[in-house]
Amino acid sequence: MRGLPGSPWPEKGETGSDAGLEDQFGELDMLIDRVHECPVCSVKFSIKEVKVGKASSDGMDLDLRTRYRNLDANKYKVVECPRCGYADMLKYFGKLNKREIAALKEKNIGRGREEMAEECARSYSDAYDSYKAALRCNLIRGSKSSRRAHTALYSAWLLRGWRESMEKAGMSADGLEMSEDEERKLIKYALKNLKNAEMTEDFPINDMSEPIFDYLMAALSYEQGELDDAGRYVLRALQNKTLKGVVRPMAEDLREMIKQDRKKA
Repeated sequence: MRGLPGSPWPEKGETGSDAGLEDQFGELDMLIDRVHECPVCSVKFSIKEVKVGKASSDGMDLDLRTRYRNLDANKYKVVECPRCGYADMLKYFGKLNKREIAALKEKNIGRGREEMAEECARSYSDAYDSYKAALRCNLIRGSKSSRRAHTALYSAWLLRGWRESMEKAGMSADGLEMSEDEERKLIKYALKNLKNAEMTEDFPINDMSEPIFDYLMAALSYEQGELDDAGRYVLRALQNKTLKGVVRPMAEDLREMIKQDRKKA
């Protein structure tokens, strides 16, 4: 897969243009400037973040990806230092130890950008560049499996949103970086790391309780065509009485989908 674990940004001409896919003026009104200090190179820089309450939910996909009505908040989930290239999910940015900082300094992965502030709403292309930088930083730092899975899963969700925005604009994503094949590779990578996290880490994993984790594993396994694993995880999720809210009926629906697919097979 391009960018994992290779270059955290595409070569020229690699990614199709997504110019015009966002209403930049309207989106800017829903963003706020936030200053961060990079723990690797100590530079201070400003990025755009979504204002509290501005990202309106429009439902949820099978694998718990939130669909947004007015802007895709997943474009703003990663912070990337414009000078040294250290990137991480917003909720984890700056949480580095000395060994990790040294490893990132040694690799010198920065893109050499001088802009210390984002002036415009973030395009899908720029957002995905930052996700790939975060994925690469996770590898360089030796991040635990759950962290790698978290970044990869949100990367996949970003590609899904990017593709949906292109489809609304009447554009095709076939063969491009946001294609279903690229999303599937990221889901596969996330699933692999979540399985490892299940064996090596304690709950909550990525802030998920055990039944929510089991449901997500079932959904991701189903998306990958792994029906046996999907069936095992969804059964375990449904057997846990603490699984409540909107996820329980989703798990029940998923169990029926798995049954139907097994009959077809």
